[in-house]
Amino acid sequence: MSDVKHPADGHPGSPGPDTSAAYVATLEQLTRLLLDEAPLGALLTQLLELTSRAISSSAAVSVTVVGDEGEYVTAAWTSDDALAADEAQYELGQGPCVDSLRSGEVNHLRLTEVERWATFRERALELGFGSVLSVPLLSGEVAIGALNIFAADSELLTDDDVLLASRIAAPAAATLANARAYRQAIRLTGQLETALANRSVIERAKGVLMVTQRCSEDEAFGLMRSASQQRNIKVVDIAEQILRRARE
Repeated sequence: MSDVKHPADGHPGSPGPDTSAAYVATLEQLTRLLLDEAPLGALLTQLLELTSRAISSSAAVSVTVVGDEGEYVTAAWTSDDALAADEAQYELGQGPCVDSLRSGEVNHLRLTEVERWATFRERALELGFGSVLSVPLLSGEVAIGALNIFAADSELLTDDDVLLASRIAAPAAATLANARAYRQAIRLTGQLETALANRSVIERAKGVLMVTQRCSEDEAFGLMRSASQQRNIKVVDIAEQILRRARE
């Protein structure tokens, strides 16, 4: 079959002994990386190197991630040609990687044998690729990224390679999901810290107004809110101006 789609939970059949050994060695190295708590960029770079070694027929490897706004971004790549192939898919809205992200299925495309995604196919062939394998990185049932493997010849990526890549994708997806959760937690923490800091500034400015304007706390806040609306700036900016004047 020239254009193969498999469920993301694995390709039927059993791996050969060489594939099993490559998978075990790669998984052990990925586990060590996770335990070392390396930065996401370093983890993705190591993931590409491990995948390239495990699937020796690959000419290039890349990792696509889904951004906060749903956009597709290549987060790591082993060659500029792989990056160009990825970006062509994002631009065209077609290709094995884009389809894997949308469907949650593995795509193995032999470019010299099929006409599917014709425009992307032409660009990939121009870049020197004959086969592309895209494996979704799933968090639950949602694809948060894709592992993309490119080969120079249409026959180089075997069924064992498809199976191996699918199994490598599982810990890679967990790594990416954890990194996204951490980033979201950091963003939330920063937002809370900003909110608390703003509240402190506003409370101090209310105190200044209560003294200088001889008004209540509610009236002081009302004055700041009115000034904010009239000048079209944030209440916290009004509060900072009040505090600066009080220090002068």
